[in-house]
Amino acid sequence: MLTRRTKLTREDLRILYKLREMIISLTGEELTVFAYVWDNISVGEILFERDLYRIHRVQKPILVARRLREKGLIERGEGCYNLARWLRPLRKKIQSFSDLRLIIDNLV
Repeated sequence: MLTRRTKLTREDLRILYKLREMIISLTGEELTVFAYVWDNISVGEILFERDLYRIHRVQKPILVARRLREKGLIERGEGCYNLARWLRPLRKKIQSFSDLRLIIDNLV
């Protein structure tokens, strides 16, 4: 969770507003996959596909990942999926996706 000592900069707020608009437009499966990548930051392709299919019931995780890559929310590495670089500084401050949702929901 974001602690009282952690300060959000103007840049962090700009990213949060942009991210809020992007999250609003996501489908349920896209939101599930994005939340998974946000919480894990980087995950191997095999584990990614297995977890999302078996645990989170996403029917075609690779296709959903492709759509999120096209939207610029995640990136593809060598055998892995990563949170997009532009989101990583914010991820260092906001650890979990549930915390991110709370912050985004409280933006004015």
